[in-house]
Amino acid sequence: MHKKKYFSSQSLKDLNTFAIDVTAKKIIFVKTIQSLIDISKICQLSNIPYIILGEGSNVLFLENYVGVVIINRIKGIKIVEKKNFWLLHVFSGEKWHNLVKLTLNLGILGLENLALIPGYIGSAAIQNIGAYGLEFKDVCQYVDILSLKDNTIKRIYKNSCKFSYRNSIFKDQYKNEHAVIRVGIKLSKKWRPIVFSSLENYITPVNITAYKIFNIICKIRKKKLPDPKKIGNAGSFFKN
Repeated sequence: MHKKKYFSSQSLKDLNTFAIDVTAKKIIFVKTIQSLIDISKICQLSNIPYIILGEGSNVLFLENYVGVVIINRIKGIKIVEKKNFWLLHVFSGEKWHNLVKLTLNLGILGLENLALIPGYIGSAAIQNIGAYGLEFKDVCQYVDILSLKDNTIKRIYKNSCKFSYRNSIFKDQYKNEHAVIRVGIKLSKKWRPIVFSSLENYITPVNITAYKIFNIICKIRKKKLPDPKKIGNAGSFFKN
């Protein structure tokens, strides 16, 4: 018989991009898959509610959370070079914008249109993030999910992810008792710029580079949206 555990309240203000000053009974950072399994299992056996967050950019708290908030910090990036493309294996606790910057600095191009989107890798897959003519589904190879029921990891390839506009199978069939653990991203070595209509006033076809697209998109996003560190927000989260 497992006794129910009671925790003192802890603030979530710095762990959600809206900076809503609510509390959780307990906040636990996990850095390994095994830690995530262990904590979720304790919560299940003790009948303690729990949720898993990355940057907290896909959540809006309306009241205090009466359970455990698990913060995913499972990190790791493996880059595999193939003849015609790059394959990135990225754990879900990595910050999305940091991945965009890293690949650009390494000369691995193709993510620049998704610059400065808040959130972590896990939410990028769940939400099928997109901006300026590019969506996550366009570069996704696979998504690995962990079942918090039997602790097994299942690989779901792109064609089975049911990606659509800001939606995926991870918002439906795998919403409960599952966690995105890792994604595979495939980027062609033959880079082709994606100049969305709203970028045409800022970019000329002459000498266009991925760096120019990245810098212009960052400038546009900073102009349109406040810095979440100063004014709470979650980026552009509406659906057309």
